[in-house]
Amino acid sequence: MSIAATRSSTRTPWELVLLGVLVLSLALIPVRIHQAFGLPAHPLLLHVPVVFVPIASVAALALAARPDWLLRFGLALGVLSVLTTAATILTVGAGQAFRADRESELGPAPIGGRLDQHAEAGERLRLAMVGFTLVLLLAAYVARTRREDGAAALVLRGLLAVLAVLALFLVVRTGHLGAELAWSDPA
Repeated sequence: MSIAATRSSTRTPWELVLLGVLVLSLALIPVRIHQAFGLPAHPLLLHVPVVFVPIASVAALALAARPDWLLRFGLALGVLSVLTTAATILTVGAGQAFRADRESELGPAPIGGRLDQHAEAGERLRLAMVGFTLVLLLAAYVARTRREDGAAALVLRGLLAVLAVLALFLVVRTGHLGAELAWSDPA
């Protein structure tokens, strides 16, 4: 089947359905999971964004560079990205709960302010993932519904590449700051 024939199909706009699921996942922002299986939830949940944000980011860079790949694989990456964004939102909330549970132990400026830096980086990652996923879904939708590769598609793919790099940077930075908190000597 040619790209033009695929683009002109009248299938369900799954990108828009995923966009709705992304918007619904924003309702998870106030959720604060304190424990999972009797352990603090944050150290358990954080593995989802640590693994899947880099995978989604690298895949998005490839799809941004190759419009035919975006057409073919954009929906699958959209599903991964929506799930990863929801997990990132839950992980940030669990981190806030983890901090609140230990506030009395930590004191006013815990570990030289590194905890604040880690928390701020997590917040930025959460915002970056929402933006990344939104742009990814819009780029996939435009790739599937437009016959030409116009300016809107080019701008969306460029913005997708920028947000993919930003999400990759932020997950590494957030993880590094968190690892320093967990494994360095308290100062």
